[in-house]
Parts: sequence; structure tokens; C-alpha cells
Amino acid sequence: AQLLGDNQLKYSSREPAINIYTSGGEFLAHKDAQALTVLLPLSCPDRDFEGGGTAFWSQDSRGHRVEEPSIVLKPPAGTAMLFGGCVTHAGVPVGTGTRVVFVSSFSSAKDDKPVAIEEHRDIYGDSV
Repeated sequence: AQLLGDNQLKYSSREPAINIYTSGGEFLAHKDAQALTVLLPLSCPDRDFEGGGTAFWSQDSRGHRVEEPSIVLKPPAGTAMLFGGCVTHAGVPVGTGTRVVFVSSFSSAKDDKPVAIEEHRDIYGDSV
């Protein structure tokens, strides 16, 4: 709370935010450029939506265009997921219903440089 109150955190563009995914809604695979990402589901899987979830790829994967995610998590509402900015992740398409997620990616505002994200490329040469 002290860091937040003293404006010592810097956030990704348009965050913190609440992302709302309806049928077909997704967020393509990417890495965040901040030190830490917090995802907090606000809706319940199987009650409020089908499909969906957050997919993660391992650091040694060949890329999201080539390999399926290492894991897809669909935690209950109120269960926070925290991970570093160098982790490739995606919002899996929602089949039916509405998935609601609070998202916030941030670093210390005292850091003058962006978080170093090791460049990984898939077999197509795309950064993942």
C-alpha cells in the first residue's frame, strides 16, 4: 500500500484494468514488459463461462504458434495469479458466457529502464 500511495509503481498502458471476455473473446499470446503481473478472476469457470482461462508456455517451448501451452489455468473467482513479465501467456477464447478478469502489470517507478525481457522467437521469427 505504501508503494501505491507514494506513486512508486509504474503500470502497463491502460492498466490496472478489468478485462471482459464474451463468446469468442481472447487475448493473444504475449509477454508483459513489467516486473510483475497480477491476474484476478472475477467470474467463476463453469458457472459464468465455458472455455477461457489463462494459458502459459514454458520458457523452453518453441513458441505459441508451434506448441500448445504448457498449462491452462482456470482458477475460481478471487484466486490471484502472479507471474513475471518474461512469461509468455494468453487469454484462451471463451466458448460461452462472460469471463471477467482484473489485470495489473507493474514495476517499481524507481527503475529508470524497462524490465529486460529475454528475446525468444518462434520458428516463424516472431517474438514470443
